Parts: sequence; structure tokens; C-alpha cells
Amino acid sequence: MKWKIKIPGNFSLRKLLYNKRFTIPFSLVTAFVFWLIIMINQNPDIDRTFTDVPVNINLENTYAAENDLAIIGDISSQRFTVTIRGPSYVVSALQVGDFYVYASAVAINAPGDYQLEVSGGKNTALSDYEFVSISPSTVTVNFDYVDTKEFTIKANAEGVSAAEGLIAENAVVSGTESDTITIQGPRTVINTIDSVVAYAAVNDTLSESTTYDAEIRLYDANGERIDMTNLTLSETAVKVTVPISKSKTVPVAADFSNLPSGFDKGSISYDIDHETVTVIGTPDAIDQITQVTLSAIDITTVSVSSYSFDVSPRLPDGVRLLDTIEHFTVTVDVSGYTERTFTVSDIRYTGLSSGLSASSGAAIRNVRICGPASVLNRLRSNMLYAQVDLSDVAAGEHTVYAVIGCDDYNNIWQVGTYSTAVKIE
Repeated sequence: MKWKIKIPGNFSLRKLLYNKRFTIPFSLVTAFVFWLIIMINQNPDIDRTFTDVPVNINLENTYAAENDLAIIGDISSQRFTVTIRGPSYVVSALQVGDFYVYASAVAINAPGDYQLEVSGGKNTALSDYEFVSISPSTVTVNFDYVDTKEFTIKANAEGVSAAEGLIAENAVVSGTESDTITIQGPRTVINTIDSVVAYAAVNDTLSESTTYDAEIRLYDANGERIDMTNLTLSETAVKVTVPISKSKTVPVAADFSNLPSGFDKGSISYDIDHETVTVIGTPDAIDQITQVTLSAIDITTVSVSSYSFDVSPRLPDGVRLLDTIEHFTVTVDVSGYTERTFTVSDIRYTGLSSGLSASSGAAIRNVRICGPASVLNRLRSNMLYAQVDLSDVAAGEHTVYAVIGCDDYNNIWQVGTYSTAVKIE
């Protein structure tokens, strides 16, 4: 099959050459072709300089990567000037992304600072050019192990004073769930951290507890601040609170529990190794304190042979002892007291549920009673009774505790604990 090109009868080459819509584009294309031919065959190589070029360091398959050595710091801040030479048409078309600057980490085998030589690489198939120079010719890189360690934060409020009559106590860390912080960074830096401080410049006289925004600071063993540039902190927004307190010196009083009904607690004479004590706490709490009462001493443990007790103070919330006292020793004055042993047959019941009855077939023997000698000389067994609380006790046989009482005297007490068998029907 033969193709035939049919030329319109009215076609005229002369008219086409004089048609601007054809001649202008045709001229531009022709000029570009001739320019390109000249540039390729006759134009000499040119140099072109690129500035602000970053560097790339690949740690893959190196000793550093296999042994957890990492680049410390931001090497992207180091920029390079690259000069490239090649044909004009090639070099003129190059963009910064068409090539790259790199350094090899193959020689890295230990932590430290290194000067690595930099080279140029090509990113595209267009490769008819060469690298003339790269300035600077090396990149400074620090390699180290990256460690993570936990520290306790100490609070430091600088320039704090308290109003007259008040006390500015040591500042404490606040605004976080705990007073610890986790820091990650190069081992050589982590190992120099001796203390972590939440610092606030207060420089003020305070009349109440106040909280301030604080800055985290790190110090070495010599008290010098540590640069935190390459460190990652788990907490950055912390606060410090300066507690403002008040102190007062007050008397100390002993207390007793399990006293018989009607017993006059004030009739017990005793000595305390610390008759007064200084307490410190919030101003409102201190203003309400008139004395410090000690933990109660069980009266059934007091006897002519056991009368010295170590007890702790009972303090309201927000109050503590300013004095360093581990415990208070209370010595009960048992001079003029004596003990006798009795058998108690009178068993009395309280709290017994409706519809039930209780009985105890045996007396409680060898009950020790302590009290003034003048009273015990007149005391008889039939003056004593044992009170048993049967609240919430169901039918059946039970062994229950008994509290010894006396209707005639209210200044005597049982020594030790006693029980009796009770049958409930």
C-alpha cells in the first residue's frame, strides 16, 4: 500500500515563509538548536559554586552502629561550599538536590571527637561534571554512647526571707508527679552530673507559702553548671514551693486508754523526759496548738513493776517537731501503789441481742488489780465485777474478753487482759 501526500492546491511555500505565525516559532526553535549544538561542541567547561550545603553521615554497617555509638549534637549546623566544574549546559542546570556532601564513618571505633574528610556524590543520572572543591574539607563530629539515668531534683529558691515571726523553710519541688527526672544523653556528660536543681530567683520577703516557676539546672561535683545542649530531659516545666511556717514551744502531756468507768485520768502522776517541745508548721495550725499530746498508754500495762513507756507524739496535719526527738519516755509515778490478786465471780453482760440469754459457769481467777495501797487494803473480791461486751455475738459458746470494774472505787485498774467462757442461748 502506497501512501500519498496530498498537497492542497492553494499551498504556497512563499506565503508560509511570510506568515508570522509560522516564522516566529520556527526561528526560535532553529536558534535554540543551533545554540545547543554550539554549546555542546564548542563551549568550554565552567565552574559553579553552591553554598550552604549540608553534610550526610551514614552509620549503617559501621562499628559505631553495631556498638550503639551515636552522633552527638546537630551536624546540620555545619554547612559547606561546593564548587563544581563541567560543561556549561550541564552545570547551569544543576540544583543543590542533584548532588550531596558526605563523610564516611568507617574509621570510627571509639567515643570521641573526629575530623572526617568530606566528599561529593551525585544524586542523578546527569554526571558529566566533577567536584572541584568542598570547603571546609572536613566535618567535626562527636561520637559517644547514649545513656539514660534517673536523678532526684533538689529545689533552690534564691533570695527568700520570711516576714517577722515566720520561718522560710527549705524549698521543695512541686508541679510534677514526683521529685525525680530522667535524663538521656552522651555518657561522658551523664557521668559528670552530680546534682539536678530546680532553680527560682525569688528575692522577696514572704508571709505565706508561695510557688514559683523554676529552671532545671545541672551541676557537676565542683558546683559548675553543665551544658544541657545535647541532653533530653523528661521534665522541663517544674515549680518550686517555698513553705512559710511558724514555730511555738508548748507543754507535752501523756494520755491513757482503757481506763475503768469513772476513772479520773488527772489522778495519774507521771514524768516526761521532755516536758516542753517546739513544733513547727503552717501558721494556722500552730496558732491552734496549746500542747502536744502523746500516744495513749494502755492503763492495763501499767503496774508497780512496769511503769516506763516510750511513746510518740500525736500531731495534727501540717505540724511536726522542730526538735529531733525519736520518742518520749513517760514514767508513771507508782509510789504509794500496790497490787493484789483476786477472783472475780460477778460477770455482767452488755450488748446482748434481744431474745438471748447469757451465762458463765466459771469465775475469773488470778485477776491482778493495781491501785493506791490504802484502797487495795480495803478491796474485796465481791466488790469487783467483770463486764463482757456481747454486741453482735450469736448464740453458742464463746470465749470473750472481760473488763474488770469496781462500783466502790474508781482509782484502781486491772493489770493484763482477761477472758471468760460464755454460753449464749
